[in-house]
Amino acid sequence: MYGYIGKILRVNLTSEKTKEENVGEDLLRKFIGGVGLAAKIIYDEVNPAISPFDPENKLVFMTGPLTGTLIPCTGRYVVCAKSPLTDAWGEAHSSGFWARELKRAGYDGIVIEGKSEKPSLLVIDDEDARIEDASHLWGKGCLETEEQIRKELGEAFRVACIGPAGERLVRFASIINDEGRAAGRCGMGAVMGSKNLKAIAVRGSKEVPIKEPERIRNVLRRIYPQIMSFPTTQIYASYGTSGELLSFYEYGDVPIKNFALGKWAEIEHISGETYNKVMVKAKRSCWNCPIACWRYVRVDEGPYAGLELKRGPEYETLTALGSLLLNNRLDVIVRANYLCNQYGLDTISTGVCIAFAMECYEKGIITEKDAGISLKWGDPEAILRLIEDIGERRGLGDILAEGVKRASAKIGGGSEKFAMHVKGLEMPMHDPRAFKGMGLQYAVSNRGACHLQGMVLRVEQGERVTDLKIYERLDRFEVRGKGSVVATVQNWHEVLESLIICKFLGIPPGHIPGLYTLVTGIHMTLEHSIEAGERIYNIKRMFNVRCGISRKDDTLPYRIMYEGLREGGTLGNRISPEELDMMLKEYYMVRGWDENGIPRTETLRRLGLQ
Repeated sequence: MYGYIGKILRVNLTSEKTKEENVGEDLLRKFIGGVGLAAKIIYDEVNPAISPFDPENKLVFMTGPLTGTLIPCTGRYVVCAKSPLTDAWGEAHSSGFWARELKRAGYDGIVIEGKSEKPSLLVIDDEDARIEDASHLWGKGCLETEEQIRKELGEAFRVACIGPAGERLVRFASIINDEGRAAGRCGMGAVMGSKNLKAIAVRGSKEVPIKEPERIRNVLRRIYPQIMSFPTTQIYASYGTSGELLSFYEYGDVPIKNFALGKWAEIEHISGETYNKVMVKAKRSCWNCPIACWRYVRVDEGPYAGLELKRGPEYETLTALGSLLLNNRLDVIVRANYLCNQYGLDTISTGVCIAFAMECYEKGIITEKDAGISLKWGDPEAILRLIEDIGERRGLGDILAEGVKRASAKIGGGSEKFAMHVKGLEMPMHDPRAFKGMGLQYAVSNRGACHLQGMVLRVEQGERVTDLKIYERLDRFEVRGKGSVVATVQNWHEVLESLIICKFLGIPPGHIPGLYTLVTGIHMTLEHSIEAGERIYNIKRMFNVRCGISRKDDTLPYRIMYEGLREGGTLGNRISPEELDMMLKEYYMVRGWDENGIPRTETLRRLGLQ
């Protein structure tokens, strides 16, 4: 095989046994790899009725056929399981160097099942896989865990691990690798913690086999100028993702005060320009990445002077721990990001849960006695204290650690009206009232509120993707036509997440199948890849259907549907229930699903899923 290794590692923590399993070419043609192969494994092997913390839930780490090859921006992996937040499909993505090392060790992926009796460490040294005692690491933060493992095993090892939040089953615990890269969403760190698996350390010495390396070099030389001249690529190279913060703010897209405000006078204090000037000391990149959106930051003044992060906050974190909380202090955001990395917490979900708590406090639903501290908007002490309380599952933090959906159900008092989630997954930092196609994308996303599985706002900003037959800009406040576009871009993003290639790399879709063919020797056309993406999206939906997901769950938070903003770039706009229903009807029709959002038999047969 080329591109692929053709093997995955099966690890049963209960029996402490590992075995290799070959992956056939037919399966790879249908599901490509990455998230597609992970979805197939989970659909076939995970009982949808079990608890996400049941030992029978499987945690699947997967690379793609492009991982570790000559193709730039291919240092990513995906980790999937039944999610503790949504009780349905869960996935999280991360970059860095860990994925390439796993591929070089001789595996396309790892399937973790069962539960260890005591804290454990999975060590993969080339094809030698063993389970070791990790009791001495239990309770340690992610950054110190990685440092200690590499000190014990060797600096050549790359580590993916959980922190105290994952150990305590915080439902939005993340998995951290490479000094702060995070597989953040959906609580995959909690699933890992439920299995008593502290970390996976990998080291490999093999080169990934490539079918046509010289032809790939020639293609990349030809398209490299086009890639690097892509507008968002230039922004990310200059400022990281924070470079778009102010432009998103002008659209009314940046969430402020738990999605309640459209303007904030302090926005400049956390902008990408200010952040890069004040905090950023160097740019770094993931494996084989020419963009280098990774920022090395250091706090030079104030109470946190001397604090360094080798991977500092980017757009989502700056917003979730900044404007969402009315916090205008970059040093506090960096400190909060550090705490989230140490505990192993998703910064998006953490920010949304803290914003929810602050609004409950403002409305008198919870008191200072309940919280153990005053929860005034923007208060640094309150923000940092709540992160620690969540990570430790202490006091109010124990309730918030369940995620905003469960927390609002427990706290009550009408708080469900400002609990910002879809299907239990906290909203990312793009207000769908600014881009109604994004609202539909959030509503129907398989993992809950997700801005990355489609990123349709790019089309609503004016991007034309002619390879995908998207020829014209759609008015961002219009609802007609959004169902078709959302389905199209979702299918394509499933392809990218199966290959796996970073979405920040602006390679036009038409080039991707040819690069895949040159890497693997398996002929792929654009039409074949899009069909594979549709197949992958539908198998995830079918897993969700088995978990009880249907039309009732394809919805948006009350605030988005009933409360328009009184100022800013999305003045007065909301996505009414009627508008959402209109978009859903079109979307279901395009998808070949029935009126309840369940794929029709003929759709499944066409895609080879039945």
